[in-house]
Amino acid sequence: MGPTGRFMLNGGGFNPNAREARAAEVGSATGVSNGRGLATLYAPLANGGSLNGKRYVSTDTLTRMGQITVATHEDATLQIPTRFSLGFMKSMDNRKLENAENCSAILSEAAFGHVGAGGSIGFADPAAKMSFGYAMNKMGLGILLNDRGQAVVDAAYRSLGYRSNAGGVWA
Repeated sequence: MGPTGRFMLNGGGFNPNAREARAAEVGSATGVSNGRGLATLYAPLANGGSLNGKRYVSTDTLTRMGQITVATHEDATLQIPTRFSLGFMKSMDNRKLENAENCSAILSEAAFGHVGAGGSIGFADPAAKMSFGYAMNKMGLGILLNDRGQAVVDAAYRSLGYRSNAGGVWA
């Protein structure tokens, strides 16, 4: 059995830092990066689809990446309200839900990206021309961003002159 099968059939001895775990091909669970790497990944998407003179994404595709295609009152997997564009999460404000601590990821309306296990996040904000990456050494609780991760996102938006996220998106 290959590393992916061993990962999926983990009997309790899973070590995410083992060579076998890093070699497993589980698209939704085995991405390994740091904040700088995540921000670099999203940089072309925050800058019109190009970076350093190389086009990665057409303007039309970039526009569609930022448009909400699915919004739910209760996501079948996450069990919270969600908003998605073409493969990316959009700003999700679940702060008013009962028992929904750490179940929000509050970005600007133009931003799109994805959270990761433990509270990491990477996203592009084409309106702000900002790419953002956050990864931590200690995983936190929650489904989306925890308080630490959201505080870093909030600080980035404040530094760009955004004033409030009270409406569920940074404006």
